[in-house]
Amino acid sequence: MPIIALIFAAVGLTWGAIVARRVPQIVGCGLVIAVSYVLGHEFWHVHLGPLPVTLDRIVLIALLGVLAIQWRRGEFTLRKMTGCDWLFVALLGVLAASTVFSGQPAMTDGVTSKWGRLLSSFLLPAVLYAAVRQFSVTQSNWRYLLVTIVAMGVYLSCTAMLEAGHLWSFVFPRYIANPNLGIHFGRARGPELNSVSLGLYLTACGLCAWMLLPEARRRWQQLALIIVMLLIGFSVLLTYTRSTWIGLIAGALVVAAFQIPRRWRFPAFSAGTLVGLLLVACSWSNLLDIKREGSTGDSEHSVDQRESFAYVSWHMFCDHPVLGVGFGRFFDQKLPYLSDRRQTVELESIRNLHHHNTLLSVLVETGIVGLAAFVAVLIAWGRAAWSLATNVELPNWIRAQGVLTMAMMANYLSSAVFHDLTLLPSQELLLFVFAALTVNLGQANCMARSMALTARTAIGFSPMTASM
Repeated sequence: MPIIALIFAAVGLTWGAIVARRVPQIVGCGLVIAVSYVLGHEFWHVHLGPLPVTLDRIVLIALLGVLAIQWRRGEFTLRKMTGCDWLFVALLGVLAASTVFSGQPAMTDGVTSKWGRLLSSFLLPAVLYAAVRQFSVTQSNWRYLLVTIVAMGVYLSCTAMLEAGHLWSFVFPRYIANPNLGIHFGRARGPELNSVSLGLYLTACGLCAWMLLPEARRRWQQLALIIVMLLIGFSVLLTYTRSTWIGLIAGALVVAAFQIPRRWRFPAFSAGTLVGLLLVACSWSNLLDIKREGSTGDSEHSVDQRESFAYVSWHMFCDHPVLGVGFGRFFDQKLPYLSDRRQTVELESIRNLHHHNTLLSVLVETGIVGLAAFVAVLIAWGRAAWSLATNVELPNWIRAQGVLTMAMMANYLSSAVFHDLTLLPSQELLLFVFAALTVNLGQANCMARSMALTARTAIGFSPMTASM
């Protein structure tokens, strides 16, 4: 098997090097995202020693190889690190140190390991983040990246509707039709076999489609994008996951807050709030009793379990407030707390479950230090996106990138408070790429302003000016 893996890796690297010379580098990042999500571990993998080799990792290596060759040839210089980058490095350092010193888990679920989680959810996405930070981003290749993501959204929408219609013979990859793999069988769950993940990706694809509308020059292109957005919105509903519905609404509200004319914002938000409240009031019981892959009682129990997670997390945090119990150790370190009989909350049902809240998970596993680093990175990325979105001197597409990043962060956080997204590597990959793109454009804008200021200063103090 290692020989087969090496053959596939060599073929992938050769193909990637050929294609990358003709395709913008940033589109290569879009391909990494698409291949990682659609053709991931379940589609194909072999083990090269302890490490699994998958198609997305081969594509990533090819992309990094081309980038290294171009740097060696002097086609670009490495960019200086910004405050956002240093905060991100600090977060990775905290997580890595917590993983190293947390010890060996006494019990695992047999699938998830702390090292695999660190590598897949943070270190490999961080490598792609670092690569994006070096790219020269233009309006053209930014548009190509969004087209790549939207094309993936079309595929995911079709897959979601085929799943909802139980048309399994048309679903690709075929393992999606296997009820013994993954979770959430019976809902639209996509190639990652998880409805939360599918809803997050569909919303991100829909946001990209919206940002492409001003870039579309022909009527048929605009019509196609509108149809795609409608299909994506409908497909998000088919996930039957409330957090993804909230993420779709939150992302849309962020976009609306920036793109609706100022004089129409208050009436639009007032009308939207009123309609939303009426819909919730009329369908509240249906929302609570929503039928998914289990019974209504199962859905209610799932909601009740969040109180159990909060109770256990609080006591674990009180015992380990600064550094936490160790990254990737919630699964086994929670066990002694499940026998607590000082309260009426039912705890035993979460014995075989991972955490259900990203922020609480980071707090419990890495303490105040880890949560502070995680929140600081999100705030820094949000601030960088805000700076782009509110700078009226920038081109519209750069401002759109700032709005897009904030909308994606709203989408991410909407599910992060209900699920531990660090268990889904694809979510960090998507977020890190668009955050890196925003930091990249922000740094380029600062450099352009600095050069313009230097040029004006040089002209103002030229010998001719001084003699006058």
